Amino acid sequence: MTWREHARPIIAKVLADNEGKTEKEIRRALRDAYPYGERSMHPYKIWCDEIKVQRGQKVFKGKQDNPNQQSLFNELD
Repeated sequence: MTWREHARPIIAKVLADNEGKTEKEIRRALRDAYPYGERSMHPYKIWCDEIKVQRGQKVFKGKQDNPNQQSLFNELD
């Protein structure tokens, strides 16, 4: 499991639980929910990036499943 895959449901739950609250309250809830200890290095960057993606402030440009690629390999068999 990647850091992003682990963080995604945690962030989604926090955002759902705090829907309709002020920006300050949402940010505090997300900060309190951070599960990886020290806020530094790669896990923290992924956490912050995933928050931006889920809040619509950024488009995720990472690796995504491409359904056409799977069908291409199935046709060769």
